[in-house]
Amino acid sequence: MVKVVVYKSNGNVEERVFSKKNVTLKEMQEIVGGYIEFVYLLKDNLVMVVNEDGKITGLPFNAKATQLVKECNINDIIVGDVLVINQSLIK
Repeated sequence: MVKVVVYKSNGNVEERVFSKKNVTLKEMQEIVGGYIEFVYLLKDNLVMVVNEDGKITGLPFNAKATQLVKECNINDIIVGDVLVINQSLIK
């Protein structure tokens, strides 16, 4: 079983559970709504999965996800729904 945290652009944060050992590319794409890009958070082996084209396509600002990357000393703005997962659980 795999647990991930989804930071929605509307401010909600939810936990999702997958019954398998890994999260697939297709599942990550469904959560972020398109092609994916990784933002490595440099703590606890975590990675944030974001929509690769989110800024270009005008996805809404994600305040909670942006705050999380700033806490990891990453100067970026995050848009759209994202998921945070341990790197070892990505297939």
